[in-house]
Amino acid sequence: MDSGQIQTIIINALHMANQARTDDNQLTVAPDAPLFGDNGQLDSLGIVALIIDIEEALAESGCNVTLTAERAMSLSQSPFKDVPSLVVYIGERLRTE
Repeated sequence: MDSGQIQTIIINALHMANQARTDDNQLTVAPDAPLFGDNGQLDSLGIVALIIDIEEALAESGCNVTLTAERAMSLSQSPFKDVPSLVVYIGERLRTE
């Protein structure tokens, strides 16, 4: 799976998340959208829900991967901070699993 396909899965997950949100609480859906952390749009429960949606979409594409591994939590820069970081992280996970 290439980075464009991974980015599409993340963007689709953001769209799905917005369906459950009120109009005044919509997430930015963009290739460079912030997700979690200092400038992020999601709290800890929101990022967990998004990750679950992404893992499910990846599994539907034949890629079974766990994104919340201890390794991700111990990185100095969170792979969940924005869409580009998450794309890179997922690509790395797919190559190592």
